Amino acid sequence: MNNLVINAVHHDLVINAINNKTLTASNLDFKLLRRLAGIDSNRKSELDWGRATILRQDLLNQYLYSYGLMVQRQWEFIIPETLKMLNTNNGGKVHIFDYGCGQGLASLLTLQYITGLLDKTEKITLIEPSKIALDRAKAILECKVPHAEVYVINKELDELKNNEIIIDKDKMNLHLFSNVLDINTFDYLEVFKKNLEYKGTHYFIAVSPDRNFQGGSPRLESLFNTLEKQQAEFAKHLKISHAEMNHFTDTNNMNHIYFYLKIEVN
Repeated sequence: MNNLVINAVHHDLVINAINNKTLTASNLDFKLLRRLAGIDSNRKSELDWGRATILRQDLLNQYLYSYGLMVQRQWEFIIPETLKMLNTNNGGKVHIFDYGCGQGLASLLTLQYITGLLDKTEKITLIEPSKIALDRAKAILECKVPHAEVYVINKELDELKNNEIIIDKDKMNLHLFSNVLDINTFDYLEVFKKNLEYKGTHYFIAVSPDRNFQGGSPRLESLFNTLEKQQAEFAKHLKISHAEMNHFTDTNNMNHIYFYLKIEVN
């Protein structure tokens, strides 16, 4: 990801709104968040099509304005597609992992769209190289799910160590990859290997724009196919079910690709 130079220090509108109780657990949702902080400062080009590591508050707000609705449409579509898989959890407690989380939109939308998930979520792990985006994401999720422990990792995905991804074999480990696997700046297979070294049940959901350049859809297709092949190679220790990859066009005529898998490691 490209880094953006810090030109000024700004107060975070979202964190301030949480601190002064304008945003609360009961009213915080994507619509209100974007209405509050989705500000167009005519700097969309600095976001590098949403791939830049954001280091300024005005660009956090610009991302929410320019790309927030796209992210909402993605998760609004794919959550119903994954419910059959997610319902196999049988009411167990949940640990959400959000990779390249930005300001936490995927986690917020997932909690918003899956009935009952909020009450079952005990822990959320947010992984993001942008410190200011991570601070905002942490504040949003701590506000929305006050009973959950929110753990943050301020790193690039390639920098993750095995002992930082704490898998609970007794929980539903829900892994979210929102508009990150298509970016060709990290080894996606190594990230998945770190997860699958630990016993437990993993639910993976990934979505990205459907494109065939600068990484794009071929990365998701390659990863999905590689994971499916792992089952044949490691059949005694690994079981994959509810595996699907597909393409869709959202209500704004934008094309996307997604996959989901349930992987049980014994």
